[in-house]
Parts: sequence; structure tokens; C-alpha cells
Amino acid sequence: MLRSIRFRLTLWYTIIVVLTFFCIAWAVEEYVRGTLSDALDRSVTKELQWVDARFSKFRERAEPWQAMRDDVLDHIAYNPMKEYVEIWDSTGRIFYQSANLVGDTLRHYVLSPDDSVLALKTLKNVRNIELRLAHQRTSRGLMFVAMPTESIHTPVDHLLRVFAFIGPIVIVVSVGSGMYLAKKSFSKVNQVIDATQRITADRLHERLPEHNVQDEIGKLVSTLNEMIARLDRSFHEIKQFTADASHELRTPLSVIRTQLESALESSVGGRDLKKIVASCLDETIHMTAIIENLLLLTKADRGQEMVMKERVDVRELVRQVHEDSVILAFHKSIKVVLSRLDPVTVVGDEQRLRQMLLNLIDNAIKYTQKRGEISLRLEAQKNFARITVVDNGIGIPANEIPQIFNRFYRVDKARTRETGGVGLGLSIAKLIAEAHGGTISVISELNKGSAFSITLPIEGSE
Repeated sequence: MLRSIRFRLTLWYTIIVVLTFFCIAWAVEEYVRGTLSDALDRSVTKELQWVDARFSKFRERAEPWQAMRDDVLDHIAYNPMKEYVEIWDSTGRIFYQSANLVGDTLRHYVLSPDDSVLALKTLKNVRNIELRLAHQRTSRGLMFVAMPTESIHTPVDHLLRVFAFIGPIVIVVSVGSGMYLAKKSFSKVNQVIDATQRITADRLHERLPEHNVQDEIGKLVSTLNEMIARLDRSFHEIKQFTADASHELRTPLSVIRTQLESALESSVGGRDLKKIVASCLDETIHMTAIIENLLLLTKADRGQEMVMKERVDVRELVRQVHEDSVILAFHKSIKVVLSRLDPVTVVGDEQRLRQMLLNLIDNAIKYTQKRGEISLRLEAQKNFARITVVDNGIGIPANEIPQIFNRFYRVDKARTRETGGVGLGLSIAKLIAEAHGGTISVISELNKGSAFSITLPIEGSE
């Protein structure tokens, strides 16, 4: 429980909310305290200036002392804040002192009131209260005006009590809302976990429930469904690959077994026995070719290096393949034409490139009628070489073209059994082309023929 993401999310949410609350409370308290302090300083300063102006007028007009006293009392009476006023004349005597200072003097709390600049000071514990004092010495005398700081502390204390009351409520609400939000947010995650646990290798057709919400959970579910779909396709391909490989290997093994059982019969003569051995050899060669192709595909699936890196004269290679093609196509009276042969050099594996081209030629011969024609072409372009194999055979249906490079895939299975194909030639050709940094593509029209094009990067090109 304590290690769950839900608990940690709730904890962090609560900590952030509580810290935010205390930061706001501190900022508000400092702002209010500073605002009230500035207001008190302005009030004290303003009162001192009024006293100084009134005392100056008293001296200039030579008014009776009683008139000055009455004006100060009236002014203090109309001021909503309690004031402490004390005036010392130029002779060093107290000219005026408010009644709330009788028996005491503000001058005792100022160490050096000789500075002519108006000064502000906070006095602690003056008759058990705290005062904000403004004092200034002029040519007319020394003046003191003080006001209690309770106008600052009282509102701030009330504010702090409000925050102290709200604080526990904020903590409780943040914990509760954090738990609720975490539970609501992770409810979808729990659904994903439950659905994922139900999906096994035999149930990869199932998908996680999607809610069409483009949030993080929705994107996660969509990504997981895409991954499951890829796994489903991979499992299907592996099962199909295993079944097809077993089928292709079972046929020659069955033939060999039948032939060997026939050879054990006592009635078999020497000539028949030789035919049986020859048949078994043919099937063994066929099975060996299948196994070698499977090993090549397995090596590629594991990411192992399957091609050598050496300079290959593609022009000479295509010329040799053309000569072999003429021999291979002879039994069907198919004409193999070399239409163009540009000088090209690539970096790769000559043996694998030969295998790739012969696979395409063999495929073209199988699906071209007797007395048909196959064209072989090598063209040097800007940064790559293009090898094209064109036939005028039966062609490939448009809906089959995207799948012809899949392993063991055969467009016409019945016809393929007649021609002896196993459906690995094109997939190996594609694998070899891509291993050389190239591509393979096909354009085909049913009953008109097919054109396979291979592009390979020329030596020295990016």
C-alpha cells in the first residue's frame, strides 16, 4: 500500500496543496502586516508634521499656551487612533505632554534625539504596550508622536487565527480529494491490468477496452493494443511459418521413406534400385535447399550479419546470371533477353546477390508460359543501380501483391506444387536486397506479366 503509485500520488498531492496553502498564508500575512505597518508609519509621520506645524504657528503668533493645548487635545480627540504626544521647547523643557504620558516621557526611549531628520522607531513595553514612535528635532524644539502597534498586531492575529482554523480543513480536504483523484485516475489502469491478465498467447485476438479519451491512459491503452496486434501477427506468422516449414519438409521425407521401403522389397532389381537412390538424392537436395533457406531467414531474424562486404562488379554478375538463365529457361523454350548492361560496382556479397537474381529469374520462369520472354536489365542511375526482371507470364492479382514477399506465401498453391516452389524465393530476395541497403518492388498485371525491380546503392554513395 505504501509503495503504490496511488499512495505516493495522494501524498505528493497533499504535500503540494499544504505547502501551497502555507505559502499563500505566509504571503498574505506578510502583505497585510507590511501594509498596516506602512499605514501606521504614515499616520505617525503625518501627526508629527501636524504637531510641528501647529507648534510653529504657536511660536510665530505668540498665542497663549492654553490655545495650543486645546488644539492638540481636539485634534487627538478626533483621531480614531490613540496618540501619545510630547513637545520639548528649545530651552529643554517639556512644553506639552498628553495626559497618557503623565509620570513618563518618550524622550527616555530615544538615545540620541539630536538628529534633525524625522526618524521612526518601535518602542517595546512602554506601559506594557508597544508603540511606533516618530521624533524630530527642529529649531523650535523636539517633538515626539507615538501610536500603539495594536492596529497592526490585532488584524494580523485575527488573520492567523483564521488560517489556523482553515489549515486542518485544507489538509483533510487535500487528503480526501487526493485519494479520490488517485482512485479515479487509476481505475482505468486497474481495468487495463485486469484485461491484460486475461490476454494470453491463445487469446491475442482480444484487445484492451478503449474509451476514446486522448489522455495519457487512453494513449497507453492504444499503444498496448497496437503492441498486442503486432504480437498477434507475429504469433500467427510464427505458427504459419512452422506449419508451412513442417509441410514442406514432410513431403520430401515421405517420398524418401516410400522409396526406401520399396527398396527393401526383394523383388526390386538393380535398375529400379538405382532409380530409387536417384529419387532419394533429388529429394535430399530439395530438402537441403529448404533448410539452408530457413537457416538464412533465421540468421536474419536474429540480426546476424548475413552478407560480406566486398566490391562486386554487378555488370559481370548480371552477365553470368543471364547465361545461367538461358540454360534454366531452355526446357520451356523461354527467351531470356539482356536489354541493357551498364557498368556498375557495389559493395556487398556476390554470392548472395547471385542468389537473389536467380530467385527472381527462377520465379519468372515458373510463371511464364512456354515460348514466353524474360527481359533482364541493369541500369546505372544517379546514386544507385537498378536491376529489372520483366516477364510476360501469368501476372499477380492486385490483392496478392502486398503479400508475395511473405515467407511460404504462394499466389497459386496448386500451380506452385506443380512447379516445385515452396514460397521462400521472393522473401529471401527481399531480405538480400535490404541487407545491401537496397529495395525490391514489383509491378504486375494479371495475364500480362510482372516486373521486379531491385535498387542497390552504388559504391561511394550515401
